[in-house]
Amino acid sequence: MWGTRFGVLILPPLAFIITKRLCLSLQRADRELVLHGRETGRLLRMPSGEFVEVHEPISPEKAFILTSHEQMPALELPAVDARGVKRAGALKNKLRARLSKANAEAVPKVSVEDLKEIENH
Repeated sequence: MWGTRFGVLILPPLAFIITKRLCLSLQRADRELVLHGRETGRLLRMPSGEFVEVHEPISPEKAFILTSHEQMPALELPAVDARGVKRAGALKNKLRARLSKANAEAVPKVSVEDLKEIENH
């Protein structure tokens, strides 16, 4: 009986949190792959004695696939409406804004500036 209560009340939020963290880490890995390319497995020794791994750029098609996810912004109502009147239900609106912000959390897409910065390295 207690196991069912535990399963119904605790496991769904826990599964949601774990799944969200997993999805964010996959987005970070995709971003890193687009920015730095794939690992070739070759090591290069620098004149200073340092070893670095050589990366190879990925194809533009694969880069497009990895960056084609939609970035939804967090939705929030202004504190006052178009006529300058304070909105009713401020607590409800704050809760709604927090939930929207939590749902909109994502790893930012690779921008043109990021790609130019990587090319200069």
